[in-house]
Amino acid sequence: MSTLTSISSKTFLKASQKGNITKLKELASTNDIKDWTVYRHEASGDTALHLAAREGRLDVVKYLCETWKEPPFRTEVANKDMKRPVHDAAQSAKLDVLEYLLGQGAAVDPLKRADWTPLMLACTKVGEEAASCVKALLRHGAASELQNKDGWTPLMVACRTGNVDVVKCLMTRSSRSVYMRSKNGRSPLHVAAFHGYRNVIDLVLSQDSDLINWQDSSGSTPLLESVKSGDLPTFQRLIDSKANVNAVDNVGQNVLHIAAQCGNTEIIEYILNRKLIDVESPTLHGITPLMFAEKNKQLKAIKILSSFQTR
Repeated sequence: MSTLTSISSKTFLKASQKGNITKLKELASTNDIKDWTVYRHEASGDTALHLAAREGRLDVVKYLCETWKEPPFRTEVANKDMKRPVHDAAQSAKLDVLEYLLGQGAAVDPLKRADWTPLMLACTKVGEEAASCVKALLRHGAASELQNKDGWTPLMVACRTGNVDVVKCLMTRSSRSVYMRSKNGRSPLHVAAFHGYRNVIDLVLSQDSDLINWQDSSGSTPLLESVKSGDLPTFQRLIDSKANVNAVDNVGQNVLHIAAQCGNTEIIEYILNRKLIDVESPTLHGITPLMFAEKNKQLKAIKILSSFQTR
């Protein structure tokens, strides 16, 4: 690439990112640009359309798509991670750009690296604009049951984000999605419990309360996962929903063992004050909650567990 082309490339990309149409037209005329995809970010391979879509520069997006005859499939230009502009618009929650690209015939379910779809990326965001992007993608036929390389579905991603509106939307589109599992056996309920989203937990359980005690590949249940969130109300909500408080994972760890490892003193006191779990209960390898607390240097947890052992 010549020095002139290299300088023009950086300038062209910057103008696209900033939404400077005047500069873009000047560059197009001065350099007699036939195909703007030759101008790419060196590291990522992003084109001007990727950058404009990400920043929500609808006027630039239209200019790039409608002014040039080349490339013939402009909306499908991909960067080094196989990410297309529609991925960027969805991930950045730029609804107007997303709607335009889809209207121009952009594929609704292209896979980027790690098999992420635009719908999955839209589910990583919170807020009304993100929810609107999810709904737009679904209206255009996005598949709500596709799974990425780790087995995650759009619903699982939404449960991690805690966007209730999106979770409702996805559950309405596919009622079976609450039963789908990731490659390590985690369900949407496991994800919501781990992140402490009580409203999402209620939504999932409203479809099927039997999901409450499902185990993942390590034997962990949503209740065991909720301990890691550090949120006592989430833990209580699951118990009130008939979660098995005596459940153990594949190595015999119960909720008290996990709380001791995490230093979750609120849950430790909740469990012991209600005598839900024996303070000296061992795992399959004979490790007690106090041993876990000592190993992880959870000083407050050590103090509480020690006090209950002497009672």
